[in-house]
Amino acid sequence: MRQGRQFILGDPDGRARFLHVVTRTAGQEILFGDDERERFRKILFKQLKFSGLKALAWCLMGNHLHLLLELPDKEKALEGWTEDDFIARLSVLEDEMSTRLTLGDVEMFRGNGHAAGVSEIAARVRDRLFDLSVFMKEFKQRMTLAYNSVHGRSGTLWEGRFKCALVEGDEALQAVAAYIDLNPVRAGLAERPEDYRWCSYAAAVGGMRLARAGLVSAISPGRKLSWGKAAERYREYLFGVGGEVKGGKTPDGDVKSRGGFTQREIEEVLAAGGKLTLAQALRCRVRYFTDGVVLGSQEYVDEFFESRREAFGEKRASGGRRMKGADWGRLRVLRDLKERVVTLPGTG
Repeated sequence: MRQGRQFILGDPDGRARFLHVVTRTAGQEILFGDDERERFRKILFKQLKFSGLKALAWCLMGNHLHLLLELPDKEKALEGWTEDDFIARLSVLEDEMSTRLTLGDVEMFRGNGHAAGVSEIAARVRDRLFDLSVFMKEFKQRMTLAYNSVHGRSGTLWEGRFKCALVEGDEALQAVAAYIDLNPVRAGLAERPEDYRWCSYAAAVGGMRLARAGLVSAISPGRKLSWGKAAERYREYLFGVGGEVKGGKTPDGDVKSRGGFTQREIEEVLAAGGKLTLAQALRCRVRYFTDGVVLGSQEYVDEFFESRREAFGEKRASGGRRMKGADWGRLRVLRDLKERVVTLPGTG
């Protein structure tokens, strides 16, 4: 298994690789509830930031997790890095005791003029960056420690090594991202992927920049596409491939039932061009209602703006701003939010 994974990751032309990674709990026991999945999501993004890998899509389930990762060519990614850069990278993990001890060693070595000691630590950090195996090892270890600490247990959570598959081509990337985001729908945990807060689509709908950037890369790799356009295209695709499957006997054998969208739901999404309706956005909670300052028609917001004109910059000509994240019709807002426009239930 190890050799096979190395074969997949080898890339003589130095291009980035895209990989679908899956890892499961020992015995596939369902261990992770809401608190664990929320904790693991924070660990995931801290580990991604340290490692240099990019998540295009992800989903944390009760007994397994899916990741669609972009793995840059390590030598290209590290061109121009200095020892100071490698040492500085440790600051991402400085809330951990082991990292604080390592940083203490760096300070001591520098104070003693022991350059070789600093170089050795920098080299160890270099070995940990832009490496899938190291990323998964450390990520799973941190998840295990976090879970065991809360639940008073010992031992690993995981069933052997992780599995991974190389993903190549625009169509394949979008298909795998959708497969990942549809996991909770197929499992009957949510009626729609935006309702399941521990998947990439829900996070993107909730305004998370990293989630949006990841899905844009999956939907249109190598091309610039706004989140608004990408979101419509991806939602149409999700519903197009996410129809429910009725179980039963077929000429090709027995088919297992799978959760999914009804034909009516699919037609509604396609008719809307992939846009979230106002009702759907309201289900996810909307920051405009608390942080938008003024919400109403263009005329109403402009009137308020003129009454408080001295509070705004000279270059601003009008008050009403179009609202993002859904089909809001004629509604306008005074404050144009830059991120987290739509917030999923329970995220603040």
